[in-house]
Amino acid sequence: MGRIKRKTILFVIIIFTLSFGMVKATDFALHKSSETEFCISCHSMTIPYNDYIKSPHYANQHGVSAQCKDCHINEKSNIEYLTAKLGGIKDIWFETTGKIDSKEKYEEHRMEMAQTVWKQMEANNSATCRSCHDYDKMNFDKMNFDKMSAKAKQQMQIAASKNQSCIDCHKGIAHSLPKVKSDTFDINELKSGSTAYTTTISPLYNNQDFASIKAKILPYTQFTILDKVNGAIKIKLNGWQEAHKNLLYAMEGKRITDAVIRGLNDIQETGKTYYNHTTKKSWKELSIIAWIKSTPVTTNINQQWEKNKFEYESKCAQCHQKVQEHHFSSNDWPAQFKGMARQAKLTKNETQGILKYLQYHSSDITNNVEN
Repeated sequence: MGRIKRKTILFVIIIFTLSFGMVKATDFALHKSSETEFCISCHSMTIPYNDYIKSPHYANQHGVSAQCKDCHINEKSNIEYLTAKLGGIKDIWFETTGKIDSKEKYEEHRMEMAQTVWKQMEANNSATCRSCHDYDKMNFDKMNFDKMSAKAKQQMQIAASKNQSCIDCHKGIAHSLPKVKSDTFDINELKSGSTAYTTTISPLYNNQDFASIKAKILPYTQFTILDKVNGAIKIKLNGWQEAHKNLLYAMEGKRITDAVIRGLNDIQETGKTYYNHTTKKSWKELSIIAWIKSTPVTTNINQQWEKNKFEYESKCAQCHQKVQEHHFSSNDWPAQFKGMARQAKLTKNETQGILKYLQYHSSDITNNVEN
């Protein structure tokens, strides 16, 4: 009896020791796999790591560097902690199968990976961000409103009053923003008679000799190809002119600028007119023939709207809460957006593209340009 009892005790001790060892080993593995050194041991993770070391989350005036786990693992929630670990297995699988084992492949999938993280942060109200940037704690003086600029203070206090999630406004803080796929190609690939849309600001000319004038076509302007001569493309534009302005607008009464027509010779009036009783200005429809050099174009305008929508939400929302597209009319948006573009340091092409997206989705326009 005593021998059986001793065997039972010994068995229990062995089981307990093995179980304890497994628990400690698992705990060690979980914590070890949370370290930045482990994360970047995968070749593909060196890409986001290079983004990170250029950001304030790596080097800042407080001398505090946020590690991978500080942003991507919510250790205060066991469920989210284990979910993050399972997500890490997915990343290892992607690395092993070659899904993201090159910069080109990584960039191709950067959007879907970013959206996964953004959704997690939206769901937990940016819990990991708040370990340092909590509205109440003011850790490291990060939320000391008195040390912010007047504009930043105003927007942050509004966000604090609503307990707004950090990720709503601060995408692309530690890693580069993903690029939305854009179905663009060179205008030379189009055949005569084709209709498409420009995607960049491009100069317009009176003939294929390309003598310089001040005319230019703006992004997302519809045109038709009439002829192609040795790399020069002859196009036709239709639009509206308000009074005697050297601008071509997309619609009567709507200041959605399609082109600057100063210096162009082949401008014909179609006979259609419009009178705006509010501004007391007359409008007339024009048909314009001009020449253009090689430039990127698209036939899928809705994909461009998606691109501009993402750029608007990610870049402009970093300074203030997103202003809904339908908040302003198409004629009000240019004045409202001018300050936003300057603050967000947008390029001229980004400014014109996002502005046109906002105008086509404004309060007084329900259908986009493709419809």
